[in-house]
Amino acid sequence: MKELDKRIREALKGEDAEWMKQLDAEPSMFELVLETFQGRSRWIAFLFIFWSFIFLGLSIFAIVRFLDSTDTHDMILWAGAGILFLSGVSMMKLWYWMEMNKNSITREIKRLELQVARLANRIKE
Repeated sequence: MKELDKRIREALKGEDAEWMKQLDAEPSMFELVLETFQGRSRWIAFLFIFWSFIFLGLSIFAIVRFLDSTDTHDMILWAGAGILFLSGVSMMKLWYWMEMNKNSITREIKRLELQVARLANRIKE
């Protein structure tokens, strides 16, 4: 991969060098998180974050009830509920991380498309 990057940079000399430096700048984690709240599916991200907090609250409630229980049946019930709600939180967080990964991959593909288009335009000249 580094060799390919090196050859692309050699092909894009001069004015394109500054352009390549702008493309190499990686967004911070905060920018990646904010990026999921933009675009057509932003309402889904808001919905998943909302339900993640609801499930987190329910899991904390179930754990507190588990710790306060004295009956074995109630302890098993509340432990199962806590595990179920924490699993829900985990699944929603996994979806969120996959969404951030999808956005990063899409950004890289668009960068490659732009580089190919500029190289093709340069070859025509």
